[in-house]
Amino acid sequence: MSFTEKDVKRLLQEALKQAQSEPDTGETIQKINLNRSRSWVKALAKQFKKRYEGDSEIRLFTKSDYSHRKDFGLNEMLHDILLCRVGEVESPLHKKKLYFIREVLWQVESELAHNTRSSLVDFNKLVLGSAHNKLFIASQVKKGAENSFLKVLQPAASCCTRDVYVGMIPHPANWPASDDDVHLWVFRK
Repeated sequence: MSFTEKDVKRLLQEALKQAQSEPDTGETIQKINLNRSRSWVKALAKQFKKRYEGDSEIRLFTKSDYSHRKDFGLNEMLHDILLCRVGEVESPLHKKKLYFIREVLWQVESELAHNTRSSLVDFNKLVLGSAHNKLFIASQVKKGAENSFLKVLQPAASCCTRDVYVGMIPHPANWPASDDDVHLWVFRK
């Protein structure tokens, strides 16, 4: 399945709308924001899952999804969200099905902290992988500061083997009164 910039932006917008509709939980502002961030990743994973529905070779790994724990022994694999195509092989002794990753379709990292250091640390994880598509989501910065933020990410993005999408959404602390607009850029290879 191929995605256009418009498709990626729509996916981010739908996930944001879904995450913002979740009721707040937590005793403190920090805990509420943490839970909103978790809702964001969960909603984004749900949107990706919806787009690849019906393809039994596609697996989506994320902390909140336990559906692949039996086959792989874990929920999350290196990234906030990892979408991949799997293959299978038979174990020689017990003749059980074993699964392996054949192809990585999407690597997704979301870092909503308001500092470029934390963003770059998470962005570096995208350089590590071989995904056809890479997506990094950050908190929106002040109008006019987007290019400065992107300049920090650009050297790492140039080390990626494929195009890298960078989305910016409102910080969870601003959700009740925030602009729902999602901003999207692409570092092209």
